[in-house]
Amino acid sequence: MSHIKVVSIGAGNLAHHFIPALHKVGCDITQIYSRTLDNAEKLASRVSASAIDSLSHIDSEADVYLIMVKDDAILEVVEKLPELEANQVLAHSSGATSTLILANKARNYGSFYALQSFRKNRPTELDKIPFLVYGSSPFATRLLRMMARQLSPIVQEVDDKSRLRYHLAAVIMNNFTNHLACKTEQFLKENKLNPEILSPIVASSFKRILENNACEIQTGPAIRNDLNIETKHLELIEKDAYLSSIYKSLTQSIKNTHKAKDENN
Repeated sequence: MSHIKVVSIGAGNLAHHFIPALHKVGCDITQIYSRTLDNAEKLASRVSASAIDSLSHIDSEADVYLIMVKDDAILEVVEKLPELEANQVLAHSSGATSTLILANKARNYGSFYALQSFRKNRPTELDKIPFLVYGSSPFATRLLRMMARQLSPIVQEVDDKSRLRYHLAAVIMNNFTNHLACKTEQFLKENKLNPEILSPIVASSFKRILENNACEIQTGPAIRNDLNIETKHLELIEKDAYLSSIYKSLTQSIKNTHKAKDENN
């Protein structure tokens, strides 16, 4: 892939994982852009690229322009870009933003999205992460898919609507589950109990989810319709309105889900 010239528009969490990985597989990283020049320079030094803090200085001869900024900044970035040539591709790495936002600046545009959470200083094995790519043309799709395949064997072509649904599913599974863990830890600490005691059941729960159909292995008082235990639990958290609301909502969702399943069997 040494013939593919890539400009990184962004120097944050995503770029710190994607850009060194693309450089390693042979892409020529020509520029790193960030509003903060120091951030661009730090990443650029790792991949022998130049650093810029103004999109007016962007390299006009790259093959792929990869936007890796926060969702609410994508439109602002796109508006500042020059119109690309027919042989160039403009792509973003957002799970929730439509690729149509890129259409005014490029004939060939798309998405280069990895279904994972990234932190700058947290190692990530890209070859185990699904990449969801989309191109507005066969040319864009082929190029973005080829780049993704250099980083991971798990690559799917997914349109904007399906990518957004995957993003929502990831938020529910990852972010919401993490928040439940946070609220659980707070509850135990407030009651002078040790959160680490839950470690084995947490590990067991995720292992069972990965190895089974999650809907078929549900346990707990909700699926048993044990109102006595539910009442006791709610009394313990009645002063925490948010946790009480979460408990009630999830309890009812479990009951509705399994009632519907029983009715269909």
